[in-house]
Amino acid sequence: MDPTPLKPDATLQLGPAQRHLCHAAAGSVLVVEEGLVLLDGPPRWLGAQMLTPRRQVEAGCCHVLEEDGWIGLTAPRGARLRLLAEQGGGTDDGLLALLLARVRWLRTLENRLLAAGVAALRLRLERREN
Repeated sequence: MDPTPLKPDATLQLGPAQRHLCHAAAGSVLVVEEGLVLLDGPPRWLGAQMLTPRRQVEAGCCHVLEEDGWIGLTAPRGARLRLLAEQGGGTDDGLLALLLARVRWLRTLENRLLAAGVAALRLRLERREN
C-alpha cells in the first residue's frame, strides 16, 4: 500500500494487485482509463460498526466522490486512472470527465478490434498464398 499523495490530475498507473491509499476531497472525479479499479470509499459509521463502501469502476467510466476522506484504490489486473481534484465548477466538470473517459475507452476498444481484424486478414492472406 502506497500512501503517497497524488498530484492534482496526475495519471496513476497501478500494477496487478497493487493498492494505493490517498486523501480525496468531495466532488473529486475518479476516471479509469484502462483496467478495472476497486474503490474503497471513506469509512462511514453505521450504528456501532464502521463500514467502508466499495465500488468497481471499469475502463471508460468515472465516479464522483461524495465525501472527503481517505480512499483506497486497488487494481486486480492493473489499471491506469486519474483523480481529478474538485474544481468548484459544479457537475459540468464531472460530466465532461465522464464523456472524455468514455471516448478514450471507445477509442481503445476500436483500436483493439481493428488490430484483431488486421490479424485475421493477414492470416487469410497467408493461407491463400500457401
